[in-house]
Amino acid sequence: MIYLIGGARPNFMKIAALSRAFEKYEIFYEIIHTGQHYDYNMDRIFFEQFGLKNPLVHLEVGSGPHGEQTAKIMERFERLCFDVRPSMVFTVGDVNSTMATSLVAAKMHIPISHQEAGMRSFDKKMPEEINRIVTDHISDLLFPIAPQDRLNLYNEGIDRDKIHLVGDPMIDNLLYYIDKIPDTSTEKYILVELHRPANVDDKDKLTKILKALEELTDHAHVLFPLHPRTRKMIEQFKLKDILKNVECWDPMGYFEFIKYMKNATVVITDSDGIQQETSILNIPCVSIRDTTNIEYTVKYGTNVLVEPDVIKILAAATYPIYNEPFKSHFPDQLKQLNDGNSAERIAKVLVEKS
Repeated sequence: MIYLIGGARPNFMKIAALSRAFEKYEIFYEIIHTGQHYDYNMDRIFFEQFGLKNPLVHLEVGSGPHGEQTAKIMERFERLCFDVRPSMVFTVGDVNSTMATSLVAAKMHIPISHQEAGMRSFDKKMPEEINRIVTDHISDLLFPIAPQDRLNLYNEGIDRDKIHLVGDPMIDNLLYYIDKIPDTSTEKYILVELHRPANVDDKDKLTKILKALEELTDHAHVLFPLHPRTRKMIEQFKLKDILKNVECWDPMGYFEFIKYMKNATVVITDSDGIQQETSILNIPCVSIRDTTNIEYTVKYGTNVLVEPDVIKILAAATYPIYNEPFKSHFPDQLKQLNDGNSAERIAKVLVEKS
């Protein structure tokens, strides 16, 4: 029995695709929900929308400082593994749940698989970078999504026999559902998604970003579904009055967000996953990031990186409104890896190795 670990929004998009593949190949698995996201729209709605089976357990760790949250996950997950020991722990992404459950499995000598292995921003100020490095170096099977990620693993001396280049199940999920999702209006709009602490927990940076969004309303409607963390910090810093003309909404479920993303003129984000999805869908993406761990979205895709600066955000976001939009130019290998079948490639490796 495989424990399939999830705790945050991007995890469940990947788990949806993995679940379909595991069931097709008759791989017995249970979903373990760490509870890293606790807001309804960031959590339970994904199980309903994707038709996922209920988690075997919900560890209910909630939010908190990184050390506290990681410790809670480890304590509760270790107890579960003592009670019902899995044959493998399968982790996805780079959140605290990924590293914490992998550490427990490694100390209990339970095999570990890591989907999204090898991603590197080369910025150790990012908590996710630490999570990635630790998880990769204790995993038994590693599933990178792109050739650069595989090369990163090679360069770090990880045994090549453990590494299987497969693509990204999150893109599987996007392609599986995209044609089933209705279009929005043809009116031009900018869609915004921001949640990273580096942007929203810093008052100066968040102020500049919000001022840029307000100025963008002179060029197009700006739709801003507020992540719970982002809403909290806007209120805490008393910045709400900046957004006079920005349409601030509650968090969206997956299908609703994709509906608006697929027809957006521009997407502004600090999310890894959205950088990938917009490049696949040929939608201009402005990422408020110093670095990216998905280099191919900048090199071949529609993604540009900008600092949290009013003028730079305005320049990057208005360019596609008044000029020819960016188009992705993936080489053949990336096209093949983003064909909607990466979860099946993972399932085949698990069957061969079992």
